[in-house]
Amino acid sequence: MAADRQPPPTAPGSDLRLRLVSAVVMMAVAIAAIVAGGMIFAAFAAIGSALVLLEWSRITGPFTVRMVDKSAIVLVLVSVFSAIWDPSSSMAVMSAVALATVLARIADPRLPWLGVGIVYAGFPGVAAVVLRGIGENGGSAVGLVAIIFTFVVVIATDSGAYFAGRSIGGPKLWARVSPKKTWSGAIGGLVAGIAAGVATIAMAGLTTYASSAIIAAVLSVFSQVGDLLESAIKRRFGVKDSGTIIPGHGGIMDRVDGLVVALAAAALIGYARTGGGEIGAGLVAW
Repeated sequence: MAADRQPPPTAPGSDLRLRLVSAVVMMAVAIAAIVAGGMIFAAFAAIGSALVLLEWSRITGPFTVRMVDKSAIVLVLVSVFSAIWDPSSSMAVMSAVALATVLARIADPRLPWLGVGIVYAGFPGVAAVVLRGIGENGGSAVGLVAIIFTFVVVIATDSGAYFAGRSIGGPKLWARVSPKKTWSGAIGGLVAGIAAGVATIAMAGLTTYASSAIIAAVLSVFSQVGDLLESAIKRRFGVKDSGTIIPGHGGIMDRVDGLVVALAAAALIGYARTGGGEIGAGLVAW
């Protein structure tokens, strides 16, 4: 009978092709937004942050307070985009709302998770905007270098960890949270992140090799912490993938788990060096 027929098996390599096409499209969109800067990049960061919170709320919800998750998503979308003009106010508003959701746990025990999600999704979005450079005209050239540097370190770390872990293997990094991750992968990712970061600085015509190697190492470690953090959250709620929005890849959170933490760390480093000046310069122009 027709109802008993099984769907045809997936052709070998079709999943890989889908993953590659999706990766190329995502990379093209990201590069275009990064190069454009200004309001275009702010919109890109805002949409990405909102999608992260959407997936976070689906993982940690449902929430009994009506529309609270949707309101939080709109808040993060608007706040990250508004950071192009006033990042301090964006951070203050999101912090206040996140704290309010934590204090409102009497209405719903799950609400504190939404507050954590606002910070997890919103703060890295603002960090990305300030690293690229605030203002409507696209930010400076050093801001472009700073955001590319951060992205490259995270991508290289992820790739290096994957290939080193698969080829070398060995003791697990944190088997309870992420059974596939190994110490060899973590070290391979660190080495790849440092190498890619220094190469990016060299190609940009800067000479801050030693300091950039140290910063790349810090961002690589934070990127791997972010990866483990997302794995811990998914394990806590019994979820395999954060979503299905990206064909062949899963959810947005699955692709940016390391990036969100690395962006926040990069912005903090830049801020600590400039005291609120040009954050991108504080990260890469030592």
